[in-house]
Amino acid sequence: MLEAGRLIRADDPVLTYRGAVSLQEVDGGILPWRIPFQERHLFFPEGSVGRAAMPSGVRITFRTDAAGFAFRYAARPAHEMPGPPENPQVDVRVDGKPVASLPLVTDQGIHTCHVGSLPGAGAGRLVELWLPCLNQFTLHGVEVPADAEVSADTTSAPRWVHYGSSESQGRGALSPSRNWTATVATELGLDLTSLAIGAGCYLQPLFATLLRDLPADLITCMVGINIYGTRALNQFTYRPNLIGMIRIIRERHPSTPLLIASHHHSPWHDPLKGDGYLSLVEVREQTREVVELLRADGDENLHYVHGPSLAGPETAHLYVEPRHLDPLHFNQEGHDLLAAAFRRKVEELVPGLARV
Repeated sequence: MLEAGRLIRADDPVLTYRGAVSLQEVDGGILPWRIPFQERHLFFPEGSVGRAAMPSGVRITFRTDAAGFAFRYAARPAHEMPGPPENPQVDVRVDGKPVASLPLVTDQGIHTCHVGSLPGAGAGRLVELWLPCLNQFTLHGVEVPADAEVSADTTSAPRWVHYGSSESQGRGALSPSRNWTATVATELGLDLTSLAIGAGCYLQPLFATLLRDLPADLITCMVGINIYGTRALNQFTYRPNLIGMIRIIRERHPSTPLLIASHHHSPWHDPLKGDGYLSLVEVREQTREVVELLRADGDENLHYVHGPSLAGPETAHLYVEPRHLDPLHFNQEGHDLLAAAFRRKVEELVPGLARV
């Protein structure tokens, strides 16, 4: 505890959980979810529920004049993945500028991280805690000096909802706010909600209804790699499932800009033939065909983003996994490249999207 300090409870309304879909009270703390946690087993009846409780893109925000603060938390370790292990961290930003990346202890016990010497002064300073992309995280409170002023973050920004798989969730990024989706959101001034679920992007109807029901000024989906990798859909089922997801989203977002992106170029998977199932190249072709079909049917705010236009064959050296472990995820340089390319596409296709 800070000297002569006070503890702000995790459920205090002065703390805003931006990017969270629901909040679960756990042992006196708050666990942010990116799906409605009460329905979690309906979203993933086959398992893998825990990935939706990994708060990729979630920021805990507040305003304060405190020179420093601390937060109490509990975190779980990430799942084992091929390649180098992830480094669990929380990124601290003040008025949009990076201040610290703090390592987390993931033994599920309650620990405290201290943040001192915040830049600037005044009660209007905006503090953001970017939570880890691949670890479950429960906040148990924020500690501030007893005389510190703390108020809620009431700013508003265009709302961006993104649906994708593990690379969008943040695998390979060096820290939470450097994930490619976080970088795009920060640079364009967007309020991000990430529905990216590692090994869980299969055009599921419940995710379609969630995308439909969340408030959004921009919706993007990066689809195909999980379906290709697990042969989850074939040449007869992929197109109707993608059409169905888009039509469900359009029930409540009839004119919201909707970008459907295919997976970027993979030096190892692009050359492979389907041999009875959809190849990665065929998944991209069918994704483009679906978007063109719906645009011809009158959906003018629907756009296709060709994955290899974001990152092409020149990216073969930008993966975290070595070649013998089937490279799939970009390292930080790759995340930066992907963020820059995706930002340009958003600026090109949605030029009227306001910034803050």
